[in-house]
Amino acid sequence: MSFVGEWDQDRARSLIGCLIKETGFSASQIARRSGLAPSTLTRIYPNPTVGYSLSQQSVAKLRATFPDAFSICETDALPLRSPASDITLKDDPALPVVSKQSGIPVYAASVHFPKERGLAFAEQLELWEADLSRPVAYMAAPFGLGDTERYFVMYIPGEAMEPRFRAGERVLLDRVKPASINADVLIQLRDEAGRSLWTAGRLLARDRNLIEVRQYREQATASIPHGQIKQVFPIIGMIDDNV
Repeated sequence: MSFVGEWDQDRARSLIGCLIKETGFSASQIARRSGLAPSTLTRIYPNPTVGYSLSQQSVAKLRATFPDAFSICETDALPLRSPASDITLKDDPALPVVSKQSGIPVYAASVHFPKERGLAFAEQLELWEADLSRPVAYMAAPFGLGDTERYFVMYIPGEAMEPRFRAGERVLLDRVKPASINADVLIQLRDEAGRSLWTAGRLLARDRNLIEVRQYREQATASIPHGQIKQVFPIIGMIDDNV
């Protein structure tokens, strides 16, 4: 079966998931080996961002880099279920799946493009959507971090934190430890529409009324009122693709 032109998002997710299974590489590794930016694949897999698909040029690079795996996946890959389903990441060798009782939950986020500017800082900071009630996978706890109720992992979905954190990489967060000044943090926002909105940045300052954060790529800085903040989690480390 051969497809021409741009691949739609469901077909692209299916292809990426199959290539991960066949090659043993993560999505970021597959992208880099193919001469693509990691975000070309990670904005589609595991948690797709609205509006993104794979261009004919990107598909051609994947086919040229992994001809045998691509042939299998182009013929046999079926559309994946929802990002929260148990098959989304269970075959990803970068994420050994363990039981909920003994594993740290892993969450996926997608870049959020607000249609309205209800948040004063929406035009300055990259915003994400991530539902912490729906992990996409569980992974073994890194050495020394056995409290699986305390820690969680999230994929970086966008490029606002580059080069510190790149799209598709995973960061480890602490639910308990307070965030200190100059720490990298993940911020859960309050949203009247009921969306689970997040942003990330370097914590520059805080007082009784607001916190100030900066994102790396564009050096975008914004002040977020405490009334619009639900929780602040410090980023305490990164999870290597080989873990």
